[in-house]
Amino acid sequence: MHLPKFTYFKPETLEAAVALLQAHGPNVRVVSGGTELFPRMKIGLDNPDVLIGLKAIHPLPPMMTADKTLVMDALMPLSEVYCSELIRNQAPLLSEAAYRVASQEIRNMGTLGGNLCQNTRCLYYNQTHDFQFVEPCFKRDGKRCYFIPKGKKCWAVFMADTALALIALDAMIKVAGPGKPERIFPLEELYSGEALDPLTIGPDEIITEVRIPPQHPLGGTAFIKFSLRGGVEFAVLSAAVALDLADDGVTCSQARIVVGAVSASPLRARAAESFLAGKALTEQFIDETIFGWHDDIIRYVCGRFVDDLFIFGKYIGVSREELHMCHEWNFSNRRQRRRREYEKFYARHVECRVSEEASCCYIL
Repeated sequence: MHLPKFTYFKPETLEAAVALLQAHGPNVRVVSGGTELFPRMKIGLDNPDVLIGLKAIHPLPPMMTADKTLVMDALMPLSEVYCSELIRNQAPLLSEAAYRVASQEIRNMGTLGGNLCQNTRCLYYNQTHDFQFVEPCFKRDGKRCYFIPKGKKCWAVFMADTALALIALDAMIKVAGPGKPERIFPLEELYSGEALDPLTIGPDEIITEVRIPPQHPLGGTAFIKFSLRGGVEFAVLSAAVALDLADDGVTCSQARIVVGAVSASPLRARAAESFLAGKALTEQFIDETIFGWHDDIIRYVCGRFVDDLFIFGKYIGVSREELHMCHEWNFSNRRQRRRREYEKFYARHVECRVSEEASCCYIL
């Protein structure tokens, strides 16, 4: 497959890039690593007339401000996000999420800002459309969904890994655009929840910085990602957890739980967050809480609506392991155990029954 024809500009400053965005109209795209845009262009899902490359703009190294805010350039390659000692020490949750993105080659090319701006994905949509489908789907300006044949909207889901970690860390982003001052707002507000138009920023705006505020001195974080083939794969289900503990080191003062690959935007498990606040997070409490909530959870897993209790129980186990990780479970043992359960899970032939009423998922 080959890229279509386009005009390419390579500005050397952010100001020049913003000016080019304004000058070349709506059918222009910003590209840095190109790990998502170029495959979309090759299979005909995107056909911009103009590309504005940001590779000539050198990213600044991460830094700590006087108030202990961690500031990162949005053009940082994901491999540098993972390898940065400062980020690993101050925000290990982000470091772990960046490491779980695809392969080393893709992490070398892809950037933090690009991963945050990833489009929603669907198995039926993200492929060539020369012969597979007679009628276009919602994402191709049609009126049907191949995943949910009677669906009234697009069910494509958001699968980027770093967004979950950053939202769990209460991160802010800085956005620049032509003819307007730079603005800073919570990363969570970047996502609209609409599969056809997942981002709230305009096509002429660029994310320039990501900021993580000072974290609570007592607490823990964890990131888990399930995918069909392990590495080089988008998530079937992913989740990030950040727990703040009270002075006794056991009671949860605040919880932030973010789930990915289940909705058109990263999904906050707010009911679970509220329930955990003020509770003593013992292993017994975590086990009893999660497995006592089966009837209250809407089962919607990675674009597949699941009614089978076996599958449901396995995915609920993700959150149990994740919360226990915040109490210093051994990481290597946890990974081996998760892999064994994961292989058994996919070895079982289970029929997934579709339920159109399901619309969201709480991880707890």
